[in-house]
Amino acid sequence: MKHPILRRIPGARQWIEKMERLEGERDRVTQKLEKLQARLDSLARAPVLGRSEYKAVWTELSKSADSAKWHIGGVDEEAWFETTGIATREALASSVGIRAEDTILEIGCGVGRVGKQLAPLCHKWIGCDVSPHMLELAAQRLKSFSNVELYEVGGFHLHPVPETSVDVVYSTVVFMHLEEWDRYNYILEAKRVLRPGGRLYVDNVSLCSDLGWEVFELHRQIPADQRPPHITKHSTESELRTYLERAGFSGIESRESGQFVHVWGTKGDSSA
Repeated sequence: MKHPILRRIPGARQWIEKMERLEGERDRVTQKLEKLQARLDSLARAPVLGRSEYKAVWTELSKSADSAKWHIGGVDEEAWFETTGIATREALASSVGIRAEDTILEIGCGVGRVGKQLAPLCHKWIGCDVSPHMLELAAQRLKSFSNVELYEVGGFHLHPVPETSVDVVYSTVVFMHLEEWDRYNYILEAKRVLRPGGRLYVDNVSLCSDLGWEVFELHRQIPADQRPPHITKHSTESELRTYLERAGFSGIESRESGQFVHVWGTKGDSSA
């Protein structure tokens, strides 16, 4: 028991309990700072890679489970992955819909954060990622599901997936790490693998929202020669809608919520 002598002083208990709570908070903050410093040190030792070297960048960032989680969400607490996975499931349900007969594919599945929420609700869930380490972690997270397939991709395509074989393609918190050309490449690849009438959903941090602008300003402060290759690059609603329009999707809709912009549409019945 901490502070045993002080506890004997009348009326001191509440102050002692407050001190102990503050000490506990201090210890937790210290632990987080130590973890952050360790990650910064590891990044300083990492090879310098270009932004579009997606496979090399994300394989390096996901060498350990803690590092993979940190670079996905900035946290390693499992509760965050559970809560945000549910939130993404609800965003998909309210936009493209989730049906029991659907084959659903995620571009940039990471550790299976969203797949865990969708696999019980669909016929088949397919996760694609550039990092073999991410896929190993996703396999562990999703090992209880028999309807899951995982594919390693090159960063610019979905070549392991056959044409017209999927009902829903989505990509969440991934476009922020891609160059604009490669965002559009994945839109075209989504169209290739979708069946006629298939649905596509994408999102990104919005340049036009107040919360998105805060992220923009925060990252603007990083000197140009120190910006990591995976640093967030925003989108506008118009940009994402243009990708879907140019690729030939129809019924395009969009919305902003918080710092994100969400866009979705449908592959026409006659689309190749």
